[in-house]
Amino acid sequence: MRAGGGMGVTLRDVAREAQVSTATVSRVINGHGNVSNATRERILGVAERLRYVPDSAARSLSTGLTHTIGVLLPDLYGEFFSEIIRGIDQAARRRGLHLLLSGVHGSARETATTIRALKGRVDGLLIMSPYADGAFLAEHWADDAPAVLMNTPMRGHRHSAFCIDNRGGASVMVRHLASVGHRRIAFISGPSNNFDATERLAGYREALRALGLEEGERVLPGDFSEESGYRAAQSLLARPRRAWP
Repeated sequence: MRAGGGMGVTLRDVAREAQVSTATVSRVINGHGNVSNATRERILGVAERLRYVPDSAARSLSTGLTHTIGVLLPDLYGEFFSEIIRGIDQAARRRGLHLLLSGVHGSARETATTIRALKGRVDGLLIMSPYADGAFLAEHWADDAPAVLMNTPMRGHRHSAFCIDNRGGASVMVRHLASVGHRRIAFISGPSNNFDATERLAGYREALRALGLEEGERVLPGDFSEESGYRAAQSLLARPRRAWP
């Protein structure tokens, strides 16, 4: 057995120490079946003890997989996005996968460039972008490669997608405020081309109409930044109460 471990340890070393064939070690390392639990645990124990690191380039050549998932988000800053990344990372690690992260900062051009750059470097794509509908992915992403769209308009594509109920959430908030006696309910919007923002605005307006409060509608511009929220709040506070229905 070789002294030490890490990059110098080969799959053959693990097989010899575990007293199995290299093919069996390969099946275990790559997550394939046809190996008993006892043998699997013994091989994994030996690999950990020897600090065996699989050759990712060789694995990619032999399997056609990179064992990496691409994640594209509007930004990587802030509690909202950090929690999304943390959840994705936990799920990926349980499956022996790595993440390749990128923030596309609300730009359609940057989103397209990043998607094209990830071709061949990842096995699948998780993407949250107001531009990434079916037509956008068909143009910039491999048609047969898996992709999951997050909080994206669910139209015209065959990819899996899930959305937060922004419209329903905004409506519930307006109804709650009205239920405790508030009648002048303002809304700080997001970017006009943002799917989340348009859904929230629609929910806000639907609730106002349902409650007969549409004459008191007050929409202030915003872009989801703290600065725009501060400016909108200052504008509301500076407005005379009698100037608002």
